[in-house]
Amino acid sequence: MSSCPMKANFRVNNQIEAFYTGGKVQLSKDGRFMFCSQDDKVNILNLELGKVEYVIRQEDGDEVTSFVVSPDDEILVVAYRNLLIKQWNWKEKQCTRTWKAIHRGPIVSMAFDATSTLLATGSSDFTIKVWDIIRAYCTHSFKGSHGVVSVVEFHPDPEKLLLFSAGDDCKVRVWDLQKTESRAVLDSHNSSVTSLSFSKDGNTLLTGGRDNIVIIWDLGDYQQVKTVPIYEAVEFVMMIPHPKRYKTELNLKEKDGFHFVTAGAEGVLKVWNSKSSRCVYKQEQTLATKRSSESKAIDAAITQAMYCPALDEIALVTYDHNIVLYTLKGFKLSKQFVGYNEEILDVKFMGENSSHIAVASNSEQIRVFEISSHNCQILTGHTDIVLELDVFKKGLMLASCSKDNTVRLWHMDIASGLVNCIAVGKGHTHSVGTVATARLSSNFLVSGSEDQTIKVWSVPTDLPTNSDDQSIAQLKVKFATRAHDKDINSVAISPNDKLLATGSQDRSAKLWHLEREVMLGSFRGHKRGIWCVRFSPTDQALATSSADGTIKIWALTNFSCVKTFEGHDASVMKVVFLTRGMQLLSCGSDGLLKLWTIKSNECVKTLDEHTHKVWTLKTNSEETMVVSGGGDSRIIIWEDCTEVEQEEERAKMEDQLMKEQQLSNLLHEKKYLKAIGLAITLDQPFKLLGIVKTIMEEPEGLDGLTHTLGKLRQDQIDATLRFAKQWNTNSKHCHVAQTVISIILKRKRPEVLLDNPDMQQTLEGLIPYTERHFQRMNRLLQQAMFVEHTWQMMRRATAPTDATGEYSTLSTDDMDIIESSIYQRSGVKRLPERSGDSEQDSSESSEEEEEGMSAEEVDQQESDDDDEDNDSELSDVEQENERTLKRSQVKRSSIDDSEGGSRRSQVKRSSTGDSEGESRRSQVKRSSTGDSEGESSESEAEMDIGKEEMTRKLTRSQTEDKENDVDNARRKATSKGKQNMKSKKMLKSESKKSDVTRNGTKRAKKMVSSSASTTKANKQTTLDDYISPRRTRSSNITNRLRKTSTSTR
Repeated sequence: MSSCPMKANFRVNNQIEAFYTGGKVQLSKDGRFMFCSQDDKVNILNLELGKVEYVIRQEDGDEVTSFVVSPDDEILVVAYRNLLIKQWNWKEKQCTRTWKAIHRGPIVSMAFDATSTLLATGSSDFTIKVWDIIRAYCTHSFKGSHGVVSVVEFHPDPEKLLLFSAGDDCKVRVWDLQKTESRAVLDSHNSSVTSLSFSKDGNTLLTGGRDNIVIIWDLGDYQQVKTVPIYEAVEFVMMIPHPKRYKTELNLKEKDGFHFVTAGAEGVLKVWNSKSSRCVYKQEQTLATKRSSESKAIDAAITQAMYCPALDEIALVTYDHNIVLYTLKGFKLSKQFVGYNEEILDVKFMGENSSHIAVASNSEQIRVFEISSHNCQILTGHTDIVLELDVFKKGLMLASCSKDNTVRLWHMDIASGLVNCIAVGKGHTHSVGTVATARLSSNFLVSGSEDQTIKVWSVPTDLPTNSDDQSIAQLKVKFATRAHDKDINSVAISPNDKLLATGSQDRSAKLWHLEREVMLGSFRGHKRGIWCVRFSPTDQALATSSADGTIKIWALTNFSCVKTFEGHDASVMKVVFLTRGMQLLSCGSDGLLKLWTIKSNECVKTLDEHTHKVWTLKTNSEETMVVSGGGDSRIIIWEDCTEVEQEEERAKMEDQLMKEQQLSNLLHEKKYLKAIGLAITLDQPFKLLGIVKTIMEEPEGLDGLTHTLGKLRQDQIDATLRFAKQWNTNSKHCHVAQTVISIILKRKRPEVLLDNPDMQQTLEGLIPYTERHFQRMNRLLQQAMFVEHTWQMMRRATAPTDATGEYSTLSTDDMDIIESSIYQRSGVKRLPERSGDSEQDSSESSEEEEEGMSAEEVDQQESDDDDEDNDSELSDVEQENERTLKRSQVKRSSIDDSEGGSRRSQVKRSSTGDSEGESRRSQVKRSSTGDSEGESSESEAEMDIGKEEMTRKLTRSQTEDKENDVDNARRKATSKGKQNMKSKKMLKSESKKSDVTRNGTKRAKKMVSSSASTTKANKQTTLDDYISPRRTRSSNITNRLRKTSTSTR
């Protein structure tokens, strides 16, 4: 056995839906189209195909009250309930003119004259208006009717300019358009006049009404000639145009008088002779339906009719919105269309090769549609609503059940396609809700009823294929039993005709043996009533669907539930097996069809075309088509498109691979323009992104990109902008996107770009992300400026100052030594000096000096504020005074006698300067202590200079006169002690600053280490930036040491 592929999808192949819901119906002059009103639109039906070909509908339009087609089939005029009149070119679906009707009430009747230039409208405000369609103005307004004007007709001779109207006032009025007045009033009817008909010569008028009579009028003197009783409400009357053509078929043997056709409440066509007032021919078939006594009575089976000379047929419109076409020759059925199916309760495939579908709607009629032409045959026999249908294996016999408590059997004739009732089964005491036929033979069928019983009916083998009411056979009950405690909703027969399954509203399903007529077991597990039961075609399993929204599969061997499917949001109405029992298809009250895979318990596809609950679905014998029907009055025929979609996907993938290979070849050959066009054709935005990046990476990438984009067509530009909108959503690709957008906006005028209908949507997608990228760049720039500001402030805080607050500098040789050590540590080759370094160093030195002066002033203010604490540190001051006195004595002893008095004065000045210099040196030492580890060489150089200075001072002090200057030294020492105390305070504050500086230096080291990767990428620039602040510090230290040395000398 060959493997059966799993189904993946179904698509709509055909559908039968409502196209007429009441109102006027009119045929075109050539008989090809039929115009029908439906709510707020006018549907134009192709009679050959049976499908709606044009739909005339205005957006936000109101309900259509009337319409008319011109005799030349060029103009369609539609009147709406909001008193608007629209003129349409219906073949082009264009509204050519709209005007406001002068009527105060809705227009209910309309008519054109023979020339298609004058239009008459009759309204519920009892007035009549005449319009000139060519010149677009109202020519006449007639008042005088005392009721709704339901009929308006022009005289067939356009030269007479006569208009006839009739309405609810039971009178026919004749209006003279030349004199603008009423010429005559024909008053003989006792009820509403519904139809007017003129003779070929225009001298005789027939009027028919609901008073069951037809009156013949002479238009010469407007007198009544004769009254013909019809014995039914007349909705249509027409003179037979060519009696000799139908002499035999319509029994037109009487030579005197003329013949006319009527149609009315009885639902049949009748031929009458005007001379004898007798019915000479009556149609055998009837459109009226026999109804039960409980059903509502019908006022008229036929609501309107019309004659089409091109087809030589009469179209009848019935009360239940069926449109039937009969030939005038013998009144034979030509075509039949169903304008509105109401709620679809059940539908089944029927006929050879599933050429027809049988439909049970919310009606006592069964409708059999031919799928190809939508031609419909209406089966009458049931007297109440038909609930369910089933078809025997060969597809030629149909079983139906109804609320009239009967079961009927129907047979289709292969040659003619006509379906006739051949048998009826009576026995149930309540409505029969379900029926099932045998699977292998045509010997029996089973029915389930609201009386909680099931009945097995025997089907005779010698049933006639064509029967009338007198020869319909009676079905006999073979087996009957009470099966459930509540209504039986579904019955199913196994594929071998041995088992029967029943599902009921009592939430249980039961299994029966048909040959032994016993129950084998029951299936319980659903929480609500069961709507459908179905046997698996291959396995010993039963599927049930319930109102609890679940589908369950039961094992027939032990009556246990093996699978449960959940997915519907409401009741699951029907379920069928597919793909040899490996899949399920279900429909529910949520309006959805779901395709399930039994092995994986997954819903592989959901079909959503119905707008209301789906009552039924059925597959054909080959499982290639599925038909479904529901509460939206739509019958949808689905076809399996799994193989077609797989083939299309395969072809699409092959084409995709070919184009991708072609794209790769174009990129390799650097044919970027063709590559961009191909990427746009493939609708691959990121392929185009790669091409743009490739162009930008070339030496003159921007110019090349500009040149390439300039050669694109307008549609390709629009597609590129659409792709750029997608790139712009990612910050990784925003630079490329902004570049492309900039090039396009610069090269294309705004007027050209705005011609693209999608431009507004593209701009709406570009602007928010562009603003976001701009804000992100602003934040990045602010962060970079903050880092630069922080670095500059740290540099100034860590720079050393001398006692005067000025930044010290190193000599050029010292600076070179420091630079060499830094180059050696970093492993970077030394670069030549830049010309701008000296200027930058001098500017930074001046800034540091200004910063140092401000810091000295702050320290001085702090020391002045702390003078009150001097008493606590007197011991330290006295010790400092003694040390200063000793140094002064040593200096005096070291003075040479030959220098004389000038040398002494110099020593006094130097001692005064020494005390200040010593304070500054101590400050320098304290500040240098707080420097970073990288500045240790500065501290060692300062210590060596201090040692040499002390040696020279000791040598000079040995030659000084100790006795002469002791008193002066003591006084100076006292003042110096106070200054030293202040210096100590300054040193303490400087120590605090040094702590802050050390912390800042550590942060700076972290920042420098974090930029190591950047230093490797660009060593030259980073090294210069790294040395520049240290070069400034070295020059400051050198300047301080030079000033100290000068003051010492």
